[in-house]
Amino acid sequence: MMLKKSLIAAVACLTLAPALRAQQTTDSVYTVEVKDASKYRVETNLFGANWFAGLGVGGQMYFGDHDKQMRLGDRITPNFEAYFGKWFTPGLGVRIGVNGYKVVGASGWTGHKNDKPWANAYFYRGFIKDWNPATNTGKLYPHWEQAGYHLYETEMEYLHAHADVLFNVTQMVCGYNEDRFYSFIPYAGLGFAASLNRASTTGEYSHEVTASIGLLNRFRINRAWDINFDIRGAYVGDHFDQEDVSLTAVGGAPRTTSGRWGEGILSATLGVSYNFPKRGWDRSTITTLRVNDNVLTDLRSRLSDLETQNSDLRRQLEEALTREVTPENVACGMPLLVTFPIDRWILSNKDRVNLGFLAEALKANPKLVYTVSGYADKGTGSVKRNIFLARKRSEVVYNCLVKEFGVSESQLKKESHGGVANMYYNDPRCSRSVLTKVAE
Repeated sequence: MMLKKSLIAAVACLTLAPALRAQQTTDSVYTVEVKDASKYRVETNLFGANWFAGLGVGGQMYFGDHDKQMRLGDRITPNFEAYFGKWFTPGLGVRIGVNGYKVVGASGWTGHKNDKPWANAYFYRGFIKDWNPATNTGKLYPHWEQAGYHLYETEMEYLHAHADVLFNVTQMVCGYNEDRFYSFIPYAGLGFAASLNRASTTGEYSHEVTASIGLLNRFRINRAWDINFDIRGAYVGDHFDQEDVSLTAVGGAPRTTSGRWGEGILSATLGVSYNFPKRGWDRSTITTLRVNDNVLTDLRSRLSDLETQNSDLRRQLEEALTREVTPENVACGMPLLVTFPIDRWILSNKDRVNLGFLAEALKANPKLVYTVSGYADKGTGSVKRNIFLARKRSEVVYNCLVKEFGVSESQLKKESHGGVANMYYNDPRCSRSVLTKVAE
């Protein structure tokens, strides 16, 4: 009965262990999430997060060949801007937008003083207001006398599309702070500028690639809205105002009305921008599992006891598998387990000795009936092969008891179960066997 009690104890211990682990885990283990203290570390958001759009209105000034000869107040015109963009990190973003409206300036002659009106067609070019091709004259700038020659007013309507890369230096240097009131954001970009009206002297539109640098001053109102003061300087080629036309004066050598390397547009706008949800960045977190020390100590003690019991039961199983059966250590009602190698059904001499002792016990108790059950290891072999092995193993044990040791056939029942899962201790050797036990 010792082996039977040991098997019951083993099953109880193995059943109890997961329950103990689950109970201790529920009672003693808890999760702690701690936000990273570094102000320079945030979690990267999905592509749909941190988009924004804005509008602005302000003033602008064009820097052309003769514009400096105008009074400052006469050069300033309105400017409008619309844009949308995305922040990829707290310090790096992009935006695409369009700005413009119209710029004014002055068209002047760069040669010596010319008092012949018909020569104006050669020396004055651009978007001159009220240009009269018949007289080659336009609208004079009211203060043209200070230049020493005629200055004609110009007016060009235009749009400037641009793509900018934004650098939030404040967030880069000072660390991420969603509630920061002011952010210093320089930017650089490329674009394309095109006139919406034709040059009066040439009848052509203007279009030029541009390069920009600027400074976006952002003031936070709340999570959704910002106020922005944007200063932009855009470089364009000298041909944009169409005053750089090479020509030959009447009776003279070739000359150019201007020879600058380029021109520019300075603009300043004040506006608002809206930040679409999802806004901002989450702080990175560190997740830890913590266990109460007293419960952890008790858990370790319980697991140690279970490991000791499990080791003892395994030792007893090994001894039971290798121990010879004698009349002194076999009781009439005790089961006997005979094991076989993989894919074999031949009895060893040791197994015959053990069966001999069992036969003596059976013959001494004629009313005792035993069941001889054959098994095979389900983990190896096909289903058909395992059925064959289980039947052959039960037959060889049955024949040994009847033919070799003279046990009455009336005291034996023979059966086979084919391939089975591990029956004892997760040990496949115990399934490649024949089990003889009192018939139920």
